[in-house]
Amino acid sequence: MVSKNQVQDGYEIYIGAPVERVWQGLTDGVLTRQYVYGARLQSTLEKGSAFAFVADGDFKVVDGEVIDVEPNRRLALTWQAHWDAAVSKDRASRVTYELSSAGAHATKLRVLHDEFEGETATYKGSVEGWPLMLSSLKTLIESGKPLEMK
Repeated sequence: MVSKNQVQDGYEIYIGAPVERVWQGLTDGVLTRQYVYGARLQSTLEKGSAFAFVADGDFKVVDGEVIDVEPNRRLALTWQAHWDAAVSKDRASRVTYELSSAGAHATKLRVLHDEFEGETATYKGSVEGWPLMLSSLKTLIESGKPLEMK
């Protein structure tokens, strides 16, 4: 079995927009609904506060706590998935978004999803989900329209 410290999912993507616009894409529920499988982010985004990605019917697809927040720079969250029975059995993992300027009109976004207890259902789902969500975020921010997703 893989230890939780060895299993992580990390991604980097460059988006053709200033950091503030990418931050808005990550934290504005109207925008997240367009690329996070129809789920809107709900949170005050204050350290220690709750957050949830909420789908139709007020179903919390993912929820947890804001661990750290530095607007336009960093957001860290505990991540408890609920999209199916298998992931609901996993203990919470952690997602960290880090943003940095890559020029006047470009942002480097790094997403690290870690603290898994091995190759759990949540880990396997994130390996499949993050690339598509981040690509759709990039397309949304740069063009005004998200990718067409299955």
